[in-house]
Amino acid sequence: MVKFLYYCPLYASAGPELSSSRRRKPSETKREKARGKRSLLFLVPLVLGIAILGYVLTQPARPASLGAGDIAPDFELEVVGPNGLTGETVKLSSLRGRVVFLEFIESWCSACRWIAPAVESIRQDYEARGVVFISVAGTHRGANASSTAAFIRELQTQWTYVLDSDNRVFSRYNVEATPTFFIIDSNGVIVSTYKGAATTSQELTSALDAALER
Repeated sequence: MVKFLYYCPLYASAGPELSSSRRRKPSETKREKARGKRSLLFLVPLVLGIAILGYVLTQPARPASLGAGDIAPDFELEVVGPNGLTGETVKLSSLRGRVVFLEFIESWCSACRWIAPAVESIRQDYEARGVVFISVAGTHRGANASSTAAFIRELQTQWTYVLDSDNRVFSRYNVEATPTFFIIDSNGVIVSTYKGAATTSQELTSALDAALER
């Protein structure tokens, strides 16, 4: 049975696995075996400590989490369409006065594909009410403009995608898994946040209604 992940983590959740044991020859003497065991007792903690330290130092910095009531960090990113980068940009602060449905996705994320039709249905209902729909596409694990364009073509979604080429916007919003959603009111304040494709349409539309009523 295949277990479906309702979100796609961007970073490893554990350090590297280590194995320091090796097969001993049957002909080795008891003294050699004892000497080998003493060496392993010394080396395993040392190697494990170095590996853990290296893993921690190479992990990206995690900024403070954003939540309801926080001002949405501004950004300006290039638009990517079904044929690739367009040369146009979107600046979040230029959308003040309008409610923004902000989604973070990765082109390889199966959960993002799974929820896209529901988001498209919401867009059809709320775009006429002035809501702006934007997906920020990351470039983790080799994702790029071409893979994002292929994602858009495959799903035939009709809202705006922008490319976070260095993942700085992902970092500013502390996004660690996709899809992640931020509902932002007309003053640029975050109303609600949600993570994962298990997020329901009712949750998202209720958050949009609350933002529109402000």
